[in-house]
Amino acid sequence: MNQSFWHYLVFCFAFGAALSAPAQEANQFEFRLHGAVLGDVTFFNPRTQGAAPTSSNSSGQIQSEQTADLWASGKTRGMVHWFKRYEATFRSTSQPNGVQVYRVIAVDADVPETRHIEFPTAAGSSPKVIDFSDRTQAEPLQIDPLLDQDRIDPLSVLQKILRQVDQTQTCDAAYRVYDGKRRYSVLTQGPLTDQPVTPDQVDAALSLGQAPPTLKCQITLRTPIYPETGNSQSELASRASTMSTQPRQSAGFWPFKKQEQTMTIEFKRFPAGYRFSAFNINSPFGTIKGRPAS
Repeated sequence: MNQSFWHYLVFCFAFGAALSAPAQEANQFEFRLHGAVLGDVTFFNPRTQGAAPTSSNSSGQIQSEQTADLWASGKTRGMVHWFKRYEATFRSTSQPNGVQVYRVIAVDADVPETRHIEFPTAAGSSPKVIDFSDRTQAEPLQIDPLLDQDRIDPLSVLQKILRQVDQTQTCDAAYRVYDGKRRYSVLTQGPLTDQPVTPDQVDAALSLGQAPPTLKCQITLRTPIYPETGNSQSELASRASTMSTQPRQSAGFWPFKKQEQTMTIEFKRFPAGYRFSAFNINSPFGTIKGRPAS
């Protein structure tokens, strides 16, 4: 299985299992296609109040932990589990040294998998793969300074989308992503205008100076056919020529192997901010619906 953001949307293709997470609000979603369960995902939302917890290190000293970021955990279920037994935890954490650390701990068909990739936040930087193991791929996708500068990890995309929705109630943006197995872009648009919000809800929110109670955004994931860079035409032509003589990287997003994957994400406003409230993932067989687990 390919690990991405939005695995899933990433966040949406790596289906998550609920895990305990003290001091973090958790939202679990069950994904179904025509009523059949495919998997579930749990998002652990960032803390917005209170101090970060403390813990003891190996020498017994008390040390403060970093403020929690959004993270996710998932596993396949139902009919998908019969041909793709997969479960994983995804984390992306900001470090004081200006590096975003992306980690994935997974099990694919009883085979352990790991990702440990560092993404320097300085402009023009490229990611660095620290550790990589995968059941179906011996080596990570080779980092290319021309193609991969300023790319971010999949979970950081979700964090940025949530932050933008929370701060501006919009989600128009574009992101360039590297996840260890492929590079791709994420385009976000919204809020969409066909949301089921009644005029009374809108008027009440406006009169109180509040943000809308719900928002919906469209998300598009695209794998590149040609290099995605801002460089000169001569550089692009040279890179395209080089790529044409090399084995083509596996394109497409699991499970449909499409080069473009689209979905909508719905958000609901809570006292602590907007949270995911529903997912609708387009597939050749219908809409995969992610809804809060009962």
